[in-house]
Amino acid sequence: MLRKIILFALCGFLLLGSAFAADQAKESAYDRVMRTGTLRCGYIAWPPYFSLDPNTKILSGVSKDISDSAARILGLKIEYIDVPNAGQVENFNSGKIDAMCGDGPFVLSTIKYVDYTKPYYYVPVYAYGRANEKRFNASEDLNRAGVTFVAIDGDLSTDLALADFPRATLSSLGNVSDPSQMLLNVQTGKADVVIVDPVTVNLFAKNNPGKIKRLFARPVAVYGGGFSVKKGDTALLSTLNGAVDAVMNT
Repeated sequence: MLRKIILFALCGFLLLGSAFAADQAKESAYDRVMRTGTLRCGYIAWPPYFSLDPNTKILSGVSKDISDSAARILGLKIEYIDVPNAGQVENFNSGKIDAMCGDGPFVLSTIKYVDYTKPYYYVPVYAYGRANEKRFNASEDLNRAGVTFVAIDGDLSTDLALADFPRATLSSLGNVSDPSQMLLNVQTGKADVVIVDPVTVNLFAKNNPGKIKRLFARPVAVYGGGFSVKKGDTALLSTLNGAVDAVMNT
């Protein structure tokens, strides 16, 4: 008799646990953020947009400042979680993050799985080479054998090099590489060209003046950056869109 009672009790606990797990699985990212009062926002370490001080572990940068302002407007605490390049989809699917901060359609293959807010900044990207480079008079000169692009896996530098300059060689760095490594590879002759934004280049030039130059006046592309959420998380997307509007308006 005692054994039956114990079995019934165990079954009851299992059913309750299953029901709780089912309820948790149904909870949307918006509901979770509203319940906890915390937005778990992924970021990609890319100075000076997101810069993590190795000694103090303090995170700073222009994208962080804007994201912080948006969270304050919503009355939310923001928890930043480091995510590698192109790691958004995996982290959304695992439930590790609710949104990405400072994100845009930088990798075109993610558009099928991620929804983006209105941008809170726009940035052009250009082709850069060594300061003494004289071989390239037009962008078409980059699309040929013997030219090597350096790029980071999961970054727009890879997408654009492959799409626009398919005849050139691509030298890839891992998706957790510091962006300055691309510029350093160009400076030291390991590669000829990198596609990157001028803000990143200006930061690199502070310690390496006169080593890198913009090859052409026209940008290769222009990107917007804001928040992103998992595809279909419409309530959180519209909420963050409202916060972006409020930040830009004020």
